Amino acid sequence: MKLKSKIMLIVIFLFFCTSIFFPYNSFINFEDEMFITYDELDDLNYNSVFLTSNIARVSANDDDFDEYVINYKLFNLFNIKKLKVNVIEPDRYFAGGETVGFSLQSKGVILVGGNYILTNNGIEKPFENSGLRSGDILTHINDIEISNVGDIAEILKGYSIGELDLRINRNGEILSKKITPSYDRLTDSYKLGLWIKEDAVGIGTLTFINATTKRFGSLGHSINDSETNECIEVSGGNIYKSKIMGINKGKSGKAGELIGTFNRQNVTGSVDKNCEYGVYGFVDDVEVYTSDKTSVEIGGRLSAKPGKAQIYSCLDGENIETFDIEIIKTNFQSSCNEKSMVIRVIDEELIERTGGIVQGMSGSPIIQDGKLIGAVTHVFVNDPTKGFGIYIDWMLEQ
Repeated sequence: MKLKSKIMLIVIFLFFCTSIFFPYNSFINFEDEMFITYDELDDLNYNSVFLTSNIARVSANDDDFDEYVINYKLFNLFNIKKLKVNVIEPDRYFAGGETVGFSLQSKGVILVGGNYILTNNGIEKPFENSGLRSGDILTHINDIEISNVGDIAEILKGYSIGELDLRINRNGEILSKKITPSYDRLTDSYKLGLWIKEDAVGIGTLTFINATTKRFGSLGHSINDSETNECIEVSGGNIYKSKIMGINKGKSGKAGELIGTFNRQNVTGSVDKNCEYGVYGFVDDVEVYTSDKTSVEIGGRLSAKPGKAQIYSCLDGENIETFDIEIIKTNFQSSCNEKSMVIRVIDEELIERTGGIVQGMSGSPIIQDGKLIGAVTHVFVNDPTKGFGIYIDWMLEQ
């Protein structure tokens, strides 16, 4: 047999052995300088008669990852592949339970009504003639983006005559309206005659913190505008440590609530998302919310099952307490839905203090068999001991 044919046969044989005995994912999914977990690093370790791997740590970094080099040899003789990877610690999660305050900055300013303006020609009401409604979100004036009341004031400083073009968001529909400012003789300036609020505030419960990324999730449902009951699209916001001043107990036909307050000077994190599955963002300092806790294993819709469970809630503003519940029903869900399971409070102490589930407890972590599987989202108005919960899967995706 000619030398060239022998070499070809050896190449084919090596390729055949490599394709059978070498971990397929190492070729396809892993590349130099990739970030992987320690579990994935274990998967790359391969030792047999045909294939051996040598894994060596090259260096440790201050950025929560280590560098490793992996050398693969066929028959422990031929070098066939070399990988350099960055290995990171897996995400560590902590269950919440704290009540926190929220302030959400909407994308635009929210109209809550209108007022009259005293002009040199008498009383004028620009709002009534504009086609605007309470609950509309004003996003632009003459194509200039509006973020706060100050933006409107700056535009009116340069106003002289004519109509202004407004762009508004009404229940998700973008509309164009016009308004003519009136000259307010009392302040010697032009005014639109609009009552406006710049943000929405509320109290809720923290569900989880990802200590690796500092991302948090809370509430399990959206914060809605009080006028339209629509989810507020946010451009930003903050979370704060809160204090609970009292509890209005829930009863059949009327939901109870935690009465809380917070100081806007004590910011503990930022908000970047408000959606039907909760309010999300990043905490400034993980230790503020995790210093006296241990990390928790994540469960989810595959772990959740009917039976006993617990929720973590803070009713006094200071201490997170554990209360017993029963998961009555779990729903099969292949896509996000905030009504993943039906729960019932069976803890007599919680029923005595609150009547069951009350507003402000939304987001309370649901723990079953030691795993974080979801969060409380809604209460049954006719039976405050019952409510809905959302699978943690859907919250982690946010």
